[in-house]
Amino acid sequence: MNEAAASAPFAALLQAPRGEPVALLHSGGRGATWLCTEPVATLARAAGDVDGAFAALDAFLREHARHRVVGWLGYDLGRDVEDWPQRLTDDFPVPVLHVAAYRRVQEFAPAVPAGAPPVPAAAALHAQLGQRDYEARVAAVVEHIRAGDIFQANLTQPFTADWHGDPRTLFWRLCEQSPAPFAAYIEDGQGTAVLSSSPEEFLFRDGEHVRTRPIKGTRPRDADPQRDAALLAELLASDKDQAELAMIVDLLRNDLGKLAMVGSVQVGPFPEHATFAQVHHLFATVVARLLPGTSAVDLLRATFPGGSITGCPKLRCLEILEQLEVARRGVYTGAIGWFGPGEQLHLNIAIRTLVHRQGRLRGNAGGGVTALSDPHAEWRESLAKMAGIERALQCRVSWPGEPA
Repeated sequence: MNEAAASAPFAALLQAPRGEPVALLHSGGRGATWLCTEPVATLARAAGDVDGAFAALDAFLREHARHRVVGWLGYDLGRDVEDWPQRLTDDFPVPVLHVAAYRRVQEFAPAVPAGAPPVPAAAALHAQLGQRDYEARVAAVVEHIRAGDIFQANLTQPFTADWHGDPRTLFWRLCEQSPAPFAAYIEDGQGTAVLSSSPEEFLFRDGEHVRTRPIKGTRPRDADPQRDAALLAELLASDKDQAELAMIVDLLRNDLGKLAMVGSVQVGPFPEHATFAQVHHLFATVVARLLPGTSAVDLLRATFPGGSITGCPKLRCLEILEQLEVARRGVYTGAIGWFGPGEQLHLNIAIRTLVHRQGRLRGNAGGGVTALSDPHAEWRESLAKMAGIERALQCRVSWPGEPA
């Protein structure tokens, strides 16, 4: 491995100016990496300020169509499209929307992340739900499915840690411990940093061509090669996981179909699979050709938040999740990535993601629940998805009532 190439984008991030927006988009070695500096304009909305947010984003993108615009779109921006009843409080408020237009975009050659400097360890990632509580909420989703309310829903839970290091260095370590093709680091210049090692592509657009690749179905990795291969084979043979993926593919076909040329929505080989440092995943590829005149925000209004992290039917799932989860999701399960120049965009689903603000870190994990879900297996799956973050922070999850 070329250590200089692996370290170059992260070293450049550490040297970038502080106190203003900056973004690093890293492919985990699967493509180019971009460092975005010298912001020319920003758009932000505070937590909860969602009315008219997509219209404001549309105007911002049109004004800065010649620039690369990078940022995050929090999960609750979905309320600017479909407003569902609000119950949950926001115990970790950060901007629901932040994007910046950048004058300078520096490209780095593909390289697997390596060479991360030491970072302080966190004492623990504190879960807000105990095992029995989370499993009971999974069981409640299953009952909604059996009652015919929904077909599946993506239940999640938050984890919080006190941590006072440099989030830029932590992102380097996170990418080294859990490399992912849609990783991103974004600072808004106002004290919030988002660190994502997401394996999931939400939307890729190049002109009239658009693609989404939902992930559904997970197994943990194992250090023993034979056991690891058996876990992947189990995933590929799982009726539950394939059904979970198929339902979300249908939802996303319908979402893209709202804006697609007739007959252009297509699904690739089913299922596909990918292997990452901590987990195996199933996924599928859905492509379409967009109608002339479709804007980036038109596409977002038709698809946001992503079906893989809500469920189907989407609106009813959003209502049920509001009743069963314990805190607002914030950036988590929204989207992170870039727009432009021109009719281009690339956004991830903001999973395997940490948010840092005022000496605290928030991460989340969850999974799709279907009629065939076993509550204990769903709880175990959520832990597997936190493994990379645990390694980056050099700590483990602690549960309510358990000493840190």
